[in-house]
Amino acid sequence: MSILTRPARQRPQRAKPIMTLSLNSEGPVPSITVRGEVDMSTAHLISELAEHVVTRRPVRVILDLSQVTFFSAHGISALLRAEHAATRAEVTLILHDPAPCVTYLLAATDTRLNVDAPVAATTP
Repeated sequence: MSILTRPARQRPQRAKPIMTLSLNSEGPVPSITVRGEVDMSTAHLISELAEHVVTRRPVRVILDLSQVTFFSAHGISALLRAEHAATRAEVTLILHDPAPCVTYLLAATDTRLNVDAPVAATTP
């Protein structure tokens, strides 16, 4: 390689997001879908979006947790903050089809929220 020849630059690959949120606000019941890992760096986004949605005062809000791949105690805090905001706004927050990692932690911490699927006993 000569001094004048430069190595080709590689384009940095875009990192895959840890967690994504999608809001479907069409129709009378808005739904928030959570995909990926809910941890200390992402959990607050769930409660912030839920708090924003309940300010519109729908009858209920669906929080779809079926595609969550990791769920920490910070996720429990986010769900409790979202539930508190919904209660203050007189909106029902419903957890739809929580993933096994979510149901396990809800059961292990005896956290009682409106879940439209049975909460697992104690096995992950």
